[in-house]
Amino acid sequence: MPRFDLRQNDGTLDPLAPFKVLAVMCHPKNRIQREKMLGNIEKETGVSRPRRQPMTGEAFMQEVGRTSRRAAVSGGLLLAMLQLHHSGRRPSLNQAILLVSALLPEWKQPQSPYWSRIYHYEHRPHSKTNMLRAYNEFRRVAHFWGALLHGQQDNRQDIWPGSPETLPTFLSYADAFLRMAATLPSFARDRRVAITGSEAWSFTLPEPVATVNLEVMPLNEEQLAILNEQQNDKALT
Repeated sequence: MPRFDLRQNDGTLDPLAPFKVLAVMCHPKNRIQREKMLGNIEKETGVSRPRRQPMTGEAFMQEVGRTSRRAAVSGGLLLAMLQLHHSGRRPSLNQAILLVSALLPEWKQPQSPYWSRIYHYEHRPHSKTNMLRAYNEFRRVAHFWGALLHGQQDNRQDIWPGSPETLPTFLSYADAFLRMAATLPSFARDRRVAITGSEAWSFTLPEPVATVNLEVMPLNEEQLAILNEQQNDKALT
C-alpha cells in the first residue's frame, strides 16, 4: 500500500500536508514529479531541503490545475461505477464513461480560499480512449478525486484537501469511497475488483480519520435515459 506519513516528529500534522496530498493526487506514479511540486514550498518554509529543482508556488497551482483535467475523470468514473453497481447494473468502465461524458462540461473545481480563481477550469478529456487512459493513470487515487467531486456536488466546503483544517474530513470521505470501491467487481483480466486498499494511496494522520458511512445515490432520470438510449442503439444495429 503506497502510504505518505503526514505527521511531524512531535506527532502533530505536517503543515505541508495539504500540498503533499495534492502532489500525490496529481502524480500517484511519479515520485520525481511529486518532489518537484513540493520543492519550492519546502525551500520557502525551511521545513526541509528540496530534493529536486523546485517549482514556483504559481507553477504548483498550475500543475494541479493542468493535471486535474485528467485526474478528476477517474473520480467521476468511480462514482458512476458505484451508482451502476448499487442500481443492479454492470459497473463497467464503458457504462460509466457514457454517464461521465455527459457530465464533464458541468464539472468545475469548487471555489475556496485555498484555490485561486485563476485556476477555475473545466475538466477534460472527453474521448473514450483518453478517459480510459486517465482512469488507469489515476486509479490508485480515484477515491480522492471522487471525494472532491462529491464535496463539490453537495456544496461541502469542508471536503477539501487544500487546508489543514479540512484535510481530515476530506480523507474521511476518500476512505469511505475506497471501502466502497473495494466491493466493485473488475472486468479487467488482471484484477478481481476495481481497486483494493493494498494498492490505493493512503495517508497517515496524527489521529485516525473518522469513519464516514455513505449511501450511493441511485441513477437519476437523465442517467437512465443515457443508458437506455445506448441499449436501444445496440438493439437497432
